[in-house]
Amino acid sequence: MEFSNLTFLYLFLPAAVLVYYLLPGIGRKNTALLVFSLLFYAMGQPLYLPLLVLLSYANFRLGLRTAPGRKGVVAGALVLNIGVLAMFKYLDFFLSIFGITAGDGGVLVNLLGTWTEALNKLGFSFTKPTTALPIGLSFYTFQVISYFLDLYRGKCASETQFREFLLYLTLFPKMSQGPITRYAGIQRSLRERKVNYALTYRGAQRFAVGLAKKVLLADYAGRVISDLAVSRSDGNLVGAWFSAVLFFYQIYFDFSGYTDMAMGLGMVFGFRLPENFDLPYTSTSITEFWRRWHMTLGAFFRDYVYIPLGGNRKGLARQVANMLVVWLLTGLWHGAGWTFLLWGLYFFVLLTIEKTFRETLDRWSVPLRRFLTTLLVLLGWVIFSHTTLSGLGTALGAMMGLHGLWAPGLGTRLLNSLPLLLVCAVGATSIPQRIAVGFRNVTAGRGKNKNAVTAGRVVYLVVSFAFLVVLLWLCTVSLVGASSAPSIYANF
Repeated sequence: MEFSNLTFLYLFLPAAVLVYYLLPGIGRKNTALLVFSLLFYAMGQPLYLPLLVLLSYANFRLGLRTAPGRKGVVAGALVLNIGVLAMFKYLDFFLSIFGITAGDGGVLVNLLGTWTEALNKLGFSFTKPTTALPIGLSFYTFQVISYFLDLYRGKCASETQFREFLLYLTLFPKMSQGPITRYAGIQRSLRERKVNYALTYRGAQRFAVGLAKKVLLADYAGRVISDLAVSRSDGNLVGAWFSAVLFFYQIYFDFSGYTDMAMGLGMVFGFRLPENFDLPYTSTSITEFWRRWHMTLGAFFRDYVYIPLGGNRKGLARQVANMLVVWLLTGLWHGAGWTFLLWGLYFFVLLTIEKTFRETLDRWSVPLRRFLTTLLVLLGWVIFSHTTLSGLGTALGAMMGLHGLWAPGLGTRLLNSLPLLLVCAVGATSIPQRIAVGFRNVTAGRGKNKNAVTAGRVVYLVVSFAFLVVLLWLCTVSLVGASSAPSIYANF
């Protein structure tokens, strides 16, 4: 189930918040959150719920046996979790390498379809799955890997209560698309957080902003892209670049919007989830871009792959080899396909060039570096957005003008989309944040007495609450009679 879903917004979420705040004690609150998290998962993929619980219990038991120096237990845990991920996400891709095709849907989808039909004959009413990948399995796996490696390094102690461990892994705000959290960073909050109404209000604000990013910007951009594809208006020079720019903004507002919603929900329930985006489209280099985009994924590969391999401590050749490993794994993490591997290789090449010619590139003007970074990232998203090499080749050919320059009706679509592109261009910068911070500072002030009631603070609360209500209303209007597009990163 998506956050940008009316059932979630007006039934599931209000019920979860109401029950959470009515129940006394952190233990009861955790139980309620766990029940709602498992229900959230079951509403999306009920067939996989037993797998989720059983795998989590196996990891819990292995965690109790994990300690610094116990390599065998850690190795077993890594094999178990990476093996489950590989079976669900990469089996069909690996089979295809050897010329083995599993038919429509793949091996596991066909097998699960058979199981579903058998269960339905027994009186159940399961829907036949369309994908073999359980919700959030890639994020789940990386959280478990970080848990075991941190235990092995002595950075945290094993969780002794299965309820808390299962809640850490399945907490519904971060379950399907992250951010990737580490147990050491959330362990204390599992037992000691308190109801904080100020934090709850800030969380509601952030959730509303994220919802607007997803519904009003990303989904709208996605509909224009689909319209261009259906009308074949993206098969020419202008249409192909127009579609690429739209996807450039769609994927940012889709994923960063989801992250804002996840972090906002975390605040509502007393958790502070790690930041995942820091205005990546304002970067002046590819290196800087990847420090600002999907930050928790980058930190995972840095701490658990790149540095253990030697990082940059063993010479340039070893550093480049380590980067190659990281970026091939990054590509594979995003999807089982040749285009994802090509996407990872593309950024590996760009980062290698930057490291090799860093001093020369640093002398270029900031506007030029920002423009080139934006262009290179956009081309990277073109690779990312295609699941087949043939489709990618067609798109790149169109962007080079090999299939014509223009299409009938394209001018109207361009003019109609200009307001969207303008809002996206501004929204991807620090301007909205500066406006929000400036308004808060002018009205609420920076006085030491935060509990004092002043006219300015009343104005701030009224205006900010009205803004929140308007965003929610606009999103609701957009969702009535329609459905929000599935989040792009929900497939990973």
